[in-house]
Amino acid sequence: MKKLAALLLCVLMMTAAALAEIEWPANMTAGQQQLRRYLETANAALEASGTGVINMKYEMYSTFASLGMDGIEMPEDPLSTFTMPVEIYVTMGSEGVHSLQLRMHDTDRFAAVAAACIHAASPSAVTIEQARSITDAYAAAIKAAPSTSFEEEVELLQGDQPRAYFAYFPNQFRDHRNWVQMTLVFARPGSADAPVIVPISTPVPESEEDQVWLSDDNYTHLEIFASPTPEPDSAAME
Repeated sequence: MKKLAALLLCVLMMTAAALAEIEWPANMTAGQQQLRRYLETANAALEASGTGVINMKYEMYSTFASLGMDGIEMPEDPLSTFTMPVEIYVTMGSEGVHSLQLRMHDTDRFAAVAAACIHAASPSAVTIEQARSITDAYAAAIKAAPSTSFEEEVELLQGDQPRAYFAYFPNQFRDHRNWVQMTLVFARPGSADAPVIVPISTPVPESEEDQVWLSDDNYTHLEIFASPTPEPDSAAME
């Protein structure tokens, strides 16, 4: 009975950590309000996939937030060698969220968490499946060349569409951990949901199912659409 009680207590503690919620300021700025709505959408997608939840607030100010997942506390000892498995940094302004940087050293889980973050930035225009097609392609590229680093150049100026940039740093801190990173630049406040722009450092597979279209313009990028895009030489484009 004692072992059973201990097991139940452990399960209850793990459940409490998973269901923990971020404590928000009493008087939130517009950026913090948008961040709260954003995390609610991201967490719904994460919970649906069984990937965990973003439920830890390490720091939060009007212009910056440091967040974590799964109830994992930041170590109190500044000299601790413990490495956070998930690092999320958010920048905000007086009108809304500006950017989010996600860092993890679990490539498989990164694909799921990054996809939820992309989907939540434009939920009615980018499905979780479409977002996952992007992040799975990056994860596959990393696994194919685990010792090869890459870092896409990030443009932080906001536009009418969210943009996602990726990076990979094998053994970055000489601790045998390989860090995968995504920087998500949100669309400017007031913009309608729109497809996400992804630079083509690491190709995303083209398929009708994923509805990925390779644009031919001055700013080469991939766009993920919620509805099929006609071929450039089709009658629909005339």
